[in-house]
Amino acid sequence: MSQPPVASVSFVDTSTTPPIRGGFYIWPNQTVRIGRDTDRDNNDVVFADSTVSRNHFELYSITVDEEGRHTSLVFVRDRQSSNGTLLNKKCVGKKPDITPGRLLQNGDVISIYPYITFKFVQLEERTSFLRLTARQREELKLLESRYLVEDRTLGNGAHAVVYLATDVLTGQQVACKVHNLDRRPRSHQILRRIKQEAMLLSYLDHPNILSIKAAFESEHSVYIFTELATGGDLFSLLSREGALPELEIRWIIRQTLNAVDYIHNKGLAHRDIKPENILCAIAPNVSYRLVLSDFGDSAVTNRGRLKSEVGTTFYRAPECYNSERGHSLSVDIWSIGMLCLQLFSGFQELPNLRHLDFTSQGRIDRYLNIILNDHGCDVAVQDGDEDYGNDDQPIDSQTSRLRPDENISSHAKDFVRGCLTYNSKHRLTARQALTHPWICEPEEDDSLFRRLERDNAASWEPRKIRLAPFIEKLDATTDAHNGDREQELGTVAEPMEEEEEEEDEDASAKISPHFQRNPTPFLSCHTLSSAHQQREEKDTDHPLSANGWSSPPLTIQTRRTSQRPQHQPDIHVAFVKLGT
Repeated sequence: MSQPPVASVSFVDTSTTPPIRGGFYIWPNQTVRIGRDTDRDNNDVVFADSTVSRNHFELYSITVDEEGRHTSLVFVRDRQSSNGTLLNKKCVGKKPDITPGRLLQNGDVISIYPYITFKFVQLEERTSFLRLTARQREELKLLESRYLVEDRTLGNGAHAVVYLATDVLTGQQVACKVHNLDRRPRSHQILRRIKQEAMLLSYLDHPNILSIKAAFESEHSVYIFTELATGGDLFSLLSREGALPELEIRWIIRQTLNAVDYIHNKGLAHRDIKPENILCAIAPNVSYRLVLSDFGDSAVTNRGRLKSEVGTTFYRAPECYNSERGHSLSVDIWSIGMLCLQLFSGFQELPNLRHLDFTSQGRIDRYLNIILNDHGCDVAVQDGDEDYGNDDQPIDSQTSRLRPDENISSHAKDFVRGCLTYNSKHRLTARQALTHPWICEPEEDDSLFRRLERDNAASWEPRKIRLAPFIEKLDATTDAHNGDREQELGTVAEPMEEEEEEEDEDASAKISPHFQRNPTPFLSCHTLSSAHQQREEKDTDHPLSANGWSSPPLTIQTRRTSQRPQHQPDIHVAFVKLGT
């Protein structure tokens, strides 16, 4: 049974007499492009008026989960139009800027000045059981001069719920991650890890890392404000796109490596790299900026090897299963290798996972030989190695390949093997991985990647102020808006006190010397006090963009000539499903 539409859009074009009216539905995980170009690969709804750019704006929906706990998210994004895209009479994008999507609310009006308007209606309204509590709403009133948090969920995890918020100073939409301490066992260790994530993020400022804006805590909740990634996560992208071309996979891995190289230089290991933690900052399109998120399992390595068991099973390095052996920064490289395999497989599970056994280099090589269709694959299968895999079922070498009908380049295979090395000392480092031929060759591809990196850097705003790098307690005399208070350069953060017994050694928030040697912008984690009552001509998408739809689109065309028609034009009044 097909899913129902998530929204409807009706439009009026007043450039003709009488006006042309029409509309269309937006379906789950669909993108609808609006512009003047009649090429169906570029636009699905076409207007011939000269005020409309060839590729003007797009509407796209993102399904947050399949269980129906959250209303689908629908965004509008300008495509570097010449005339600009207006949302409720405010410009949300215009060339030359690469602007992120803007989350739409029921009743919003999009317009192309001066003739064409679109009205957005959210058809799918779900009452979430994850609404803010009465206490949280009262606490958030203390922040109204800085952030307005709406009772609209964007997603949730095991430990937190993410809500839509608006930065009052800039008007930008941001995400508010709320940890409800009353709904989880009271533990100094849990609270410490939450604070540590905010504290570590406050030291990071990079185009490929989710930017933190501010953090506040009360006795009952912790609120962390970050940039809103308007393209969903990589896991959702794989679910809508399937297996990606190798060029796009290389670009994803290169951006991820840029982030990992940056944090490794600061002595920080992420320890949970996976598609769900890589976000599309601009749109559900890998051509644009990707950001690494969720640093809840991160740790600094200035004390030596790490020992706690964290991360996601499929992406964990072998040494993570042995607490006595310990692990280091190289666990992130292993995760990137597993990420490569998943990207080649698309949304499908890796073939023959029952045979995945990474307890020795020999077993790793045999598994990779099969799924990568590498030399020696048939020998490994025909030999019937009884010590291979973890069951006795035979392996079909044809169905076990990642891409049976498509070759994977030799450079890609070599890169994956360099990441998935049992001995962590022999694994590629992030810096070595960035110079691997698969990432930076040939020169034509490297030039393309470097151009995209420049474009992405232009769409990213580094922090302009330096903020206090410690957990600050607010009292009745403290201004809750002191997130703008500057900190003198060179001031060293006071580390959080050590937990006794229950806290892992590597969970310390003590910052490595790399952070202090090369200080970057950082911010306060504030404490809320109840006593404190303050109230184009580059009008095209990126070259890595996917061309067309999986099925031929139905184009709505509203055309007018320079002279107004003397007869009644065809009026598209029915709502149609695009892409069928």
